[in-house]
Amino acid sequence: MRELLLLAAVVTGGSTSASAQRSAEQEVRTFLAAYDSAVMQRDTAFLARALSAEYVLTGASGRKSEREQVLRFYARERAAPSYRRISLQHDNVIIRVVGRMALVTNDYTARTSPVDAPNDEPEVTRGRHTGVFEKRDGRWVVLAEQDTEQPHDDSTMVRQVTNAGRQFYELTQRLSSGRDSASLEQRGDLAVFARLLADDFICTCGNGGTTGKAQELARVMDGRRKLESVRLLQHAVVAIDNNSAVETGEVRIVGQDEDLRIDVLLRFTKTWVSWGHGWQIIAQHLSVARE
Repeated sequence: MRELLLLAAVVTGGSTSASAQRSAEQEVRTFLAAYDSAVMQRDTAFLARALSAEYVLTGASGRKSEREQVLRFYARERAAPSYRRISLQHDNVIIRVVGRMALVTNDYTARTSPVDAPNDEPEVTRGRHTGVFEKRDGRWVVLAEQDTEQPHDDSTMVRQVTNAGRQFYELTQRLSSGRDSASLEQRGDLAVFARLLADDFICTCGNGGTTGKAQELARVMDGRRKLESVRLLQHAVVAIDNNSAVETGEVRIVGQDEDLRIDVLLRFTKTWVSWGHGWQIIAQHLSVARE
């Protein structure tokens, strides 16, 4: 009889332990759903409660960000979003709870697009995520997270940058067609052109000088240059990594710059980056080709 009672106690204890484990895992899943929603909505109040004082994020690039840095980032994004989050999906979620600690691993798929170009093809990022959580004072908090991005599809990146490169020269011609600045702004071409140039854009031009984004925008706004045609003759794109690509080619520009007639063949090299704003040019080099 004593042996039977002992066996019953062991079975009951094991059942209770398994039930407690399932309950704890469900708590973590519920917290994760709320946490993902807060990230999507840039809910800084929830994030301030969810991130522990010692929280550390190791991003996909290997950079370390601490709690205050992350909260400042989401506060800025809430006030003035630099990109639009379309979706954030987690798959293959595995939760291991030991006492007050939980380890979570999963695959993620994030879709984003530029704020001012919601109809552009979304940027899709896939990767792996690991999170360490602790239950304190009856609620779960995040201690540490690490993201690792999967390589993007090169053919998709090449297609996107190729299309952006063509768009750049189409806009260059339209913006230099002699229209006044009010007309340029009303149609929206100027805003799209500005978005294609990163804030740190720099051009090393054919005369050896350099210009930045503000100078480039001022040049297309002043109306002094009127282009009749901008023909892209050669065009090649090489993807470097998930966030950068290099475009090379030749373009022939024909038109008028005040009293100066323009008919020139240029060779160019452009470095493109993608940091959540869509593909943008961060550096360009132009030189006159010998025909």
